[in-house]
Amino acid sequence: MSEPTSTAALAAEQPVEETVLYEMVDPHIVRLTLNRPFRRNAILMPDQNQELKRKLDRAADDDAVKCVILAGAGSDFCSGEDVNRVPVETFGLEKGKRLPQSYRARGISRQQADGANIMRCDKVVIAACQGAAFGLGFNLALQCDLIVASDDALFSRRQTRIGFGSFDMMLPLVLLKLGINRGYEVILTGRKIPAQELADWGVICSVVPRDQLDDEALRYARAVASHSTDGLMIGRQAKKLFWDMLGFNQWSDFVSVAHPLFTNLVWRGDETNLLKERERLGSAREALDAVHKKWEDLGFE
Repeated sequence: MSEPTSTAALAAEQPVEETVLYEMVDPHIVRLTLNRPFRRNAILMPDQNQELKRKLDRAADDDAVKCVILAGAGSDFCSGEDVNRVPVETFGLEKGKRLPQSYRARGISRQQADGANIMRCDKVVIAACQGAAFGLGFNLALQCDLIVASDDALFSRRQTRIGFGSFDMMLPLVLLKLGINRGYEVILTGRKIPAQELADWGVICSVVPRDQLDDEALRYARAVASHSTDGLMIGRQAKKLFWDMLGFNQWSDFVSVAHPLFTNLVWRGDETNLLKERERLGSAREALDAVHKKWEDLGFE
């Protein structure tokens, strides 16, 4: 019997085009599946984010497609970014050296431009979420037009605990969709929110048992596909205008400055520092667990 393959080896062996699967599941409906189940579908930046954009553009360019379902393979929708490669490392950071702000600002600007922008997609996008939808996974879900979820799904802005504090790259969208007070509480605590709670807030359309999730997402997608192609396209342009009127493009420009500022934080001695924990423990997973324990000890799971 062969030795089990490590997750690192699986990640190294997986072609980037297989990290996001494209499937026509109905005459007018495409399912895009995040396909790194061995990493709980954590997004490997920037490669997988760029692949998601390519697949989303493919659906947008196909006039026969009216609706896209965004799903995750395996037990989880998306557990966030793969912390084995933090964003600043993809911008050129080398161990023991400081990366100039120009690299950081250009890196995050390029990441936004080269990655998937679901909010500006010319097709209706439905998120089908099960298990974990944390950090970037929650970002992806909130960018979708509709969310359906399994009754075991959990959502969290856990990335704020690594140093972002009250800054969130999707701050306007979180506050708009969750409400200002609820959204800020979710950002500041990083707690896990059950799907039913988000449904009670009006964020999630439908909560079903996990074995019914695919059918429920398809049911909503078929409702969308019953509309005229032209009517849907006009509606998409109207929604993009709505985002523009709210200043989302200006927010993206601000993120290109704010994110580099975050990467140059000065932590005080008693403050939680993911990078220091990762250096101390030698493991990104153990470092994250140590960071989360600070809040979990206060009752914010």
